[in-house]
Amino acid sequence: MNNLLKLLPFFLFTIVVYACASPSKEQVFQQTALNSNLVSAAYRPAYFREILEHKAKNTLKMTAKDYVKTRTINPLDDAIGKVKNLKQTRDAQELISSSLDYMEAGRVIFAKEYLRIAELIDAGKSAEEIETAIDQMFKSTETELLTKQNNMIAVATVFAKENKIDYRAR
Repeated sequence: MNNLLKLLPFFLFTIVVYACASPSKEQVFQQTALNSNLVSAAYRPAYFREILEHKAKNTLKMTAKDYVKTRTINPLDDAIGKVKNLKQTRDAQELISSSLDYMEAGRVIFAKEYLRIAELIDAGKSAEEIETAIDQMFKSTETELLTKQNNMIAVATVFAKENKIDYRAR
């Protein structure tokens, strides 16, 4: 019994450290649902028009390819890494999974299609050729990505409601 009392502070300390190290429901929500906005913010045709506008005004201080990497792919990679590092609790597992599914699908599009279009911009291809590539890319990727986004939003809405987190999808 005396040995048990000596170990009690150690066990309490371990429990406190573990409890403090676990992210709150709000932090889980932020790193999953809210960080998935990195995909929806970049997945739009105007993204490339903005690059072209900067290039035309000579305010693009890097290549279009580097712009896509630094402004879109790298931040998304960081967000995906944070979600992968979250503890898979029973109530957060579906949110983590749907968020990763959406963000990783967006990352594939950005790494493949966006970089391909950025190379067209960097090579000085015609506006018509670039617009055609953009249109084709959105036609071939939009349905799948929208399905993943809608699933993630549905799961996030349920998670937010169950955990009393203020969230409204737009």
